[in-house]
Amino acid sequence: MLLKRRLSRLTVTVVSTALLATVALTNPASAKPGHSTPGHPAPKHGANHSDVRGYPRQSTLPVWPDNPADASIAIGVVPYDEIAPKLNALQRASNRVSAHVAGKSAGGYDLYVVTVTAPESRAEAQQQETWKRLIEDDPARAQRDRKLLAGYKTPLFVNGNLHGNEWEGTDAALRVIEDLATDRSPEVAALLKRNRLVFIVTANPDGRVAGTRPNSAGYDLNRDLTIVSQPETRIIRDLIIDTKPIITLDLHGYVNPTLLHPSTPPHNVNNEYDLYIKHGLPNALAIEEGLRGLGYPETQQARIPFRDDEPGVWDDFPPIYVPSFAMLQSSIPYTIEAPLNPRGTNLTPAERVRRSGINTDVHEVAIRTSLRYIQDHRAQVLHDQAEVYRRGLAGEPLRDIPDGYVPGWGPEDNYNTTFPRSYVIPAGTGQRSEPAAARLVDLLVGSGGRVWQAKKAFKADGKTYPAGSYVVDMHQPKRGLVNSLLEPGADITDRVGDLYAGPAAWSQGLTWGATVDTLWNTLPKVPLERINDARAEGTLPAGKSDLRLDLRDAADLLVVNSLLAKNVAVHRLADGSVVVPNTPANLKLARAEVKAHGVRFEAAPKGWRGTRLDRVVVGYIGTVEERDTLAALGFEARAVTAATLAGTLTSDVDVLLVASNVNLTNLTAENRAALDGFLARGGGVVGLGTPGASFGNGTGLLSVTATAAPSLASGVANIVNNGGPVTTSAIPHSFISQPVWFTNLGANVQVEQSYAADPLLSGWWATSGANGQAAAANNASIVRAVSTAGNGVVLFGTDPTFRLHPKGLQSQLGRALLWAAQR
Repeated sequence: MLLKRRLSRLTVTVVSTALLATVALTNPASAKPGHSTPGHPAPKHGANHSDVRGYPRQSTLPVWPDNPADASIAIGVVPYDEIAPKLNALQRASNRVSAHVAGKSAGGYDLYVVTVTAPESRAEAQQQETWKRLIEDDPARAQRDRKLLAGYKTPLFVNGNLHGNEWEGTDAALRVIEDLATDRSPEVAALLKRNRLVFIVTANPDGRVAGTRPNSAGYDLNRDLTIVSQPETRIIRDLIIDTKPIITLDLHGYVNPTLLHPSTPPHNVNNEYDLYIKHGLPNALAIEEGLRGLGYPETQQARIPFRDDEPGVWDDFPPIYVPSFAMLQSSIPYTIEAPLNPRGTNLTPAERVRRSGINTDVHEVAIRTSLRYIQDHRAQVLHDQAEVYRRGLAGEPLRDIPDGYVPGWGPEDNYNTTFPRSYVIPAGTGQRSEPAAARLVDLLVGSGGRVWQAKKAFKADGKTYPAGSYVVDMHQPKRGLVNSLLEPGADITDRVGDLYAGPAAWSQGLTWGATVDTLWNTLPKVPLERINDARAEGTLPAGKSDLRLDLRDAADLLVVNSLLAKNVAVHRLADGSVVVPNTPANLKLARAEVKAHGVRFEAAPKGWRGTRLDRVVVGYIGTVEERDTLAALGFEARAVTAATLAGTLTSDVDVLLVASNVNLTNLTAENRAALDGFLARGGGVVGLGTPGASFGNGTGLLSVTATAAPSLASGVANIVNNGGPVTTSAIPHSFISQPVWFTNLGANVQVEQSYAADPLLSGWWATSGANGQAAAANNASIVRAVSTAGNGVVLFGTDPTFRLHPKGLQSQLGRALLWAAQR
């Protein structure tokens, strides 16, 4: 059911600063100021932080050659090649500016991070680091520390130009940097003594230069948190974690009137939303007032989704956006969408410059207003940032937020969850995949979470775990972030009829391929050691038995393809696992693969029989997601389109992965002949979604009816694995984005996996109707067939390549490719 905005939300125009005093929810009387748990006491403070240097921390940025083709030029904004010279000049002119290259974009451009603050001695910078860590490690103490409250430099983070063809955030950042660097007024000097402003000047230089939304690798960077598959988003993530910004601004375009958070529901269920909205709404209203002050007709009103939109229109539910990730890090985040699109081909050069100038002014207002908000409410925002961490460490439940908590807050806004006491990610034979477990732990730690490792074997909730198992104590500062990654998620189908974008559930705990146990009321009583990274050790069986590898993870497929590239005899068994004969040479190579990838070889069954595999070459009709998933699996891959079949579907291509639509009736004679020749020689086909099913039907390889859910349907599905070369040992859940199911199966079609009777575990998917859950229930989600001509065919109705996210499904795709290529 679509819930309507409350009338009060539509009429909010002013929120007094007194609001901050009236919306604070009281802490339970039982809350304790400190926290420690058995085996991992609270950290000690006062460390020297000897690696911390003072400010400025200046470096000479490399200067890029002039590029007349830079798409920025036509918009009237700063071309990429002029950014480094400008920053170098500001560093020479001012000891308030520190710039460095934080890394490279996917396309090889430098990513500039700039800090603006008053100079600090090394000792002063070390004191700032001590206070910054205290806020997270001992927040109750930080809330009472008078020296911290008086002397801590509150951080503001500005992320500019994340979408490459939304340019003006970069220009606003450069303008503010220059003004703060050169303004010698007492007011600015005092401001910089109390603050650090941190800027990523252009988060997507690839797209800035090319005039494209994604980076050069083809990814929308504002959908890549928390997966962080791209170098740009890894830098953004690490910078947010390191700087702990009070406010985060992600500068975009173009929505008219200017759009700025806070957002509509659904809200991420793991956030301490009361501590966000009490600041998020007043500052948004202050930004709106500042925009009016610009005097432009186009800036006299802002669009604040929380106030102005229906639920789901512009939500902050999934943690894939920079602002929604930042909120889980205890920041007050905003997406700012400047109002005027300067890209239109029918615009005059002067109009483009006019529009980009107004957009730059809009972003500057957002930066300056947010900085002022931090100063006007310094004690409260510092207290509340620490309060998020304090509640996490104390293990307090999320607050019930009453209607009217801020103007417009109603029952449609209340989203929350229950935190378990701990999670255990087992080691040893109780772990489905050691590489998957290590990857998940690294994600948790890299995202700012805390993970410990058991020094001894232990029992918890009736189950025995070996030493080395990972324990996630949910009494930790960023429990919301950790739980957002590990919990199954929420079924929000009945709560909202729209979403800005999927996925509506994600759960790396269920979809990344590792075994994760939830302990609702137990923290294991065992000595624990906090870790900074994880490692899959892997195993080889003792004795002289042949070596069996069950393909449960992308790492296992990497090993298979690596061994095949070395001309090792690899045999696929009927259940999809592989066997390598135990020869001295093979054993040496297998040992190296175990060391490199942490895979687990087992003793092969006696008398095994299998199909000898050759190196598999995959042609793919799809996107960068298919390209990069194939690379993660170690396959040699070649991009194919309907127009290039004759040139790319050559005799060495073994299997065709079809993830995009192919109009078979419009193929040229040459391309049709190439496709027919590929199929005539027994080439395999693996299809994803309705494009794959249409291709299979259209080529006569099999007969199925494929039905797709609405485009909004996404999340974590309950599935039933029937076994076979694709789904033996598969995880018991799947990831879906517009799920597809197969009915009216031809005589040669076998079902490897089906949606359960209750298909949706978490996410959004209409329950009824021809495209709803009820229609998909108990129907096939993965099928395979052998055509009359001998072609192996596998169709997926789930989504194993979605934005490189569902890593637990990648091995299913790899197994399907091996089977379809060489049955």
